[in-house]
Amino acid sequence: MFGRKQDGLEARIRQAELLTELMRSRRPFCFLRMGDMELVYLLSHQNGRTESLEFGDGPLSGTQGCGNPGLDLQYAQRLWQAYQLADYVDFHEKNWPNEHLVPHLKLNRSPDSFRNPTKETSLVFLTWTDRELKKYCQERRVGFAGAEARLLEILSKTSAFKSAAADYWPFQGAVFFHQARNDGRNLNANLDLVKDDLRKFATDNRLDTLFISLGGGAKIIGFELSRELGICCFDFGAMMRALTYSGCDGNRVARSPHSPFLFRMPFGTFMDALEAAMPDLTPAELLAKAHGQLILEVMKKEVGWTFASWEYDFSPENRTAFSRAHRLYRDRYARLFQTGPDAKKERAGFLHFCGTHGLTLEGRLFLVKFRIKQIVRRCLGLSW
Repeated sequence: MFGRKQDGLEARIRQAELLTELMRSRRPFCFLRMGDMELVYLLSHQNGRTESLEFGDGPLSGTQGCGNPGLDLQYAQRLWQAYQLADYVDFHEKNWPNEHLVPHLKLNRSPDSFRNPTKETSLVFLTWTDRELKKYCQERRVGFAGAEARLLEILSKTSAFKSAAADYWPFQGAVFFHQARNDGRNLNANLDLVKDDLRKFATDNRLDTLFISLGGGAKIIGFELSRELGICCFDFGAMMRALTYSGCDGNRVARSPHSPFLFRMPFGTFMDALEAAMPDLTPAELLAKAHGQLILEVMKKEVGWTFASWEYDFSPENRTAFSRAHRLYRDRYARLFQTGPDAKKERAGFLHFCGTHGLTLEGRLFLVKFRIKQIVRRCLGLSW
């Protein structure tokens, strides 16, 4: 879905270095990415068909991938303006839907603005975070805002994070965190209230640069705040999940549609931080988060790159990491398995996944029983 990391890597590294130079030298400055869902949104707006767009929150599931831009039709014009006037836009043509759809988008961008010059240099935010984030932030006042911000703040203080993230995290910088929507504000219904929160966060902490992970809302808020405050705003997307090694988005209880990778976090360390950052999760929600984290262990991984939620790698290294985490998971969360219908359903979905991929004996036994029940129902002509 996202192509190969090695294709165009050297050119992408040079583009990441250019992006750093622009971020250092220009104020205001705004970097945006063109997600595939935002692209469909803009094309529908361009062609007058936005009434057909619907974005749901998806299921409660630690095994199924789900995502959406978090915005409905009322923000189409502001989103269009953000992309048209942003200083640098990465159009993400290495994401295969974008490769075919971007040429149909009729943005009228200034000739003085910047964009990824080729398909191979798109997805530059992955390479930039891998190679440039630490040195860019070292002597700046920077803020991280998003649904995983509190989780990142807690993890950044752990010895496991300090060891694993040594090559990526600006431990010597002045870093601040803002947990978006931690007061129950819905991004779509309250975009301008969320923007006001971030304006206050940026001004109170005298931020030079604000990294925002808020789906489609990051595009509008980032562009507008960069102009209003004269700062650098960076559409950080999934990279806050990479820095926390999160299998699920912070704002939903479903696996993320894709997962960029920088380093692993021990399951226990992650779950300690998750429970501290999100203390109000129900048993089913906590199980879903744990399952998403376990499945992350067997996803394809390449440092500084991302893979879709269905791209697995059952290598010995990944299986060993899964088994180690799974033992702790059983000790820690077995008490939740029978706490209600939602928890039981979530647990069943995870066992089915484990059985399908031969990850656990319990999963294999569950899958055998599941298939026997299917055969019996078909023989008896029963419906589900």
